[in-house]
Amino acid sequence: MRVDIGGRRLFFDVVGEQLEPSGKALRQKHTLIVLHGSPGFSDHSALKPDLGVLSDSMQVIYLDLAGAGRSDDPPEGVPFSLELWADDIVRFCAALDIEKPVVLGLSGGGFVAQAYAIQHPDHASGVVFAGTQAKFDPERSIKKFEELGGPEAGKAARALLCNPPTNETIAAFNTICMPLYNPTPRNPDAGHRIVIRPRLADDFHRYPDGIWYTFDLLDDLDRVRAPVLVLGGEEDPITPIQDSIDIVERLDPNLVTFVRMPGCGHGTWRDEPEKSFAVIRQFVDGLGGIADTA
Repeated sequence: MRVDIGGRRLFFDVVGEQLEPSGKALRQKHTLIVLHGSPGFSDHSALKPDLGVLSDSMQVIYLDLAGAGRSDDPPEGVPFSLELWADDIVRFCAALDIEKPVVLGLSGGGFVAQAYAIQHPDHASGVVFAGTQAKFDPERSIKKFEELGGPEAGKAARALLCNPPTNETIAAFNTICMPLYNPTPRNPDAGHRIVIRPRLADDFHRYPDGIWYTFDLLDDLDRVRAPVLVLGGEEDPITPIQDSIDIVERLDPNLVTFVRMPGCGHGTWRDEPEKSFAVIRQFVDGLGGIADTA
């Protein structure tokens, strides 16, 4: 389904109710807004059905970023940016009357979640930065790919991450490096569900001036005022665990919960779903309840 946020529409899908019966009242659950990574090359479907299991304790909303998946592009003349997507979360919540959401971003979605928490520090109940980074360090990723897959993987990663892409380097990366993202093999059907958006894919991933290569949020993270869960996998090659450490070191220590998971790659729930979802549930439960509605 889509919602108008001021002349353009964002696609979203919902798992679970917001209000659930609780005695003579209706208890309002937290709303978890989930942001996908790899804008242009991915969309919300890459996170389905995994995070839907959290709907037993919160309402889960999958959201396609503007220009990604099934959402409209930004207005003519407005470029893609983390700032735009961060503001879109506020517009989206206003359109659907969502108050104090919990926003979870994986990978590139985590870039957006960080920008949102920086730009709108009082809007969220809490934020989850999962398998993400505040600044891209290609050499750090290349080193981890080589550690996991040997010299061939390091070479394929360098060829794509440090040069303008070609059909050959993309194919080599997809064949050699993508299987290293997680110890647990991916569902081979999942990629077929994604709606590719070439314009956004180029603007985000283009070497050397795409969003991924130029963003740097490290010096702004001290502006975050919402509680934060940073969730990182120790075997993640594309957003290595040091990226999570860098984020944690810039946040207010009184606000941050840092969970690093051994044996897990990119998106820890893909390798350890029960442990990962228990961590997320505990974090959200710790944010406190929302008042019952008669």
